[in-house]
Amino acid sequence: MANFTSPLSDATLGLPVKNLIKRAPLFVQAGATVAEAAQAMQAARVGSVLIAGEPPGIITDRDLRGRVLAARLGTETSVSEVMTRPVITINASAPALAALRLMIEENIHHLPVTEEGKIVGVVSATDLLIHQGKNPLYLRSVIETLDDSERLGNYAEEIGQLANSLFHSGLAALQISQILSSLNDALVKRLVTLAIAKLGAAPTRFAWIVFGSEGRFEQALLTDQDNGLIYRDGSDAARRYFAALAQQVVDGLIQVGFPRCPGGYMATNWCKPLAEWQSLFSRWVSLPEPQALLDAAIFFDFRAVAGDLPLTTLDELIVLAKNEKRFLAQLAKDALGFHPPLGFFNRLQSEHGKVDLKKGGIAPIVALARVAALAAGSRQRSTLERLAVAAASGAVINRESARLLAEIFPALLQLRLREQLNNHRANRPIDNSVLLTELSPLERGHLKEAFGVIKQIQDELRATWQLDRLA
Repeated sequence: MANFTSPLSDATLGLPVKNLIKRAPLFVQAGATVAEAAQAMQAARVGSVLIAGEPPGIITDRDLRGRVLAARLGTETSVSEVMTRPVITINASAPALAALRLMIEENIHHLPVTEEGKIVGVVSATDLLIHQGKNPLYLRSVIETLDDSERLGNYAEEIGQLANSLFHSGLAALQISQILSSLNDALVKRLVTLAIAKLGAAPTRFAWIVFGSEGRFEQALLTDQDNGLIYRDGSDAARRYFAALAQQVVDGLIQVGFPRCPGGYMATNWCKPLAEWQSLFSRWVSLPEPQALLDAAIFFDFRAVAGDLPLTTLDELIVLAKNEKRFLAQLAKDALGFHPPLGFFNRLQSEHGKVDLKKGGIAPIVALARVAALAAGSRQRSTLERLAVAAASGAVINRESARLLAEIFPALLQLRLREQLNNHRANRPIDNSVLLTELSPLERGHLKEAFGVIKQIQDELRATWQLDRLA
């Protein structure tokens, strides 16, 4: 059910990364020269070589250009002087998509693969990306060399082109969302670095957080900003510094295509010491008033993307929410506030021929999955992971309901992304709706069925928890 599209099955990123290994790993000894390493790479026609030792190291063709030639080092330089050690690795059983995301996050193009703690091969960007022209790692390298946000003014267009390329290569919308979210994380980190370069070193540890679809790794094409800033010590000097940092980063995001959040959920408004955030989280759970529920639903999806301030205390407060039955009940009731667009006899309802996929389907699933995860004491952030928790725990929704929602959710995202990309190519406004006349009869049938399932699960939850009796 809910098979609205028939995308090509992805030929690369869904495979275990071990399936992409083409040869045994190439090693040289730690005493080898860069000339010997370059010769070994050329003979094997590879872009990297591992350096034997405990732990092993790695040197790549980029290292030869950037650390040897650019630094005007001689060819007799030892590889141990320019190698990277320890190496970043990935397990052989991990999906190739995870390897690509790790490459984006770490800005690397060669990734050693391990099996039972031993390096069994190396995958490269070329192994993962068969597309010609610009790809995720190209855009990542552009971000890394960014020295002014004004020079990335076409980021929104780059992201649109990249999403379109990945979509038509056969990647699912959720996979694309994870890749784009990783790129957005890298952009934020770079903007934070540039801001610190202008403002001077931070007076205390901090964490830049994102939430909403970005926090859940479910964002596709550019939407508005959802971010906040948390810092350890609440001195006056720290408040002034981080207010300036928040302003610079938010302005930089606006310059590259992320508009302001209409609700004001941005670091320029949500820039507070950790103690104040802890107080807020506690109050939202203990006093679940309408605004508190809205804030909790937004911020409890948070994820840190820059800075090094540990946020374990906030995670612990969220886990403890499982004991607050009134809070969970009110949050469950709020999840029923999103209404699938169905009328009498479950007929599809539309406005000007359009159906809002987010309000009618995506948002209620996200909300149901969130409250189910919180009720189980889980800190999973993505909707599918939360639904897996719901299926295992039986909290809020039962196993079969969780399974159905986990089937419907990716299909709705796929349909929404398809329509967004169509609008992007036609220079039309990008929103969350689909024109029913552009769907085939089969797709309309699947959409109606999906909305019907969501409505039924909402009705069951309303009756089981007696939510209509809540004030």
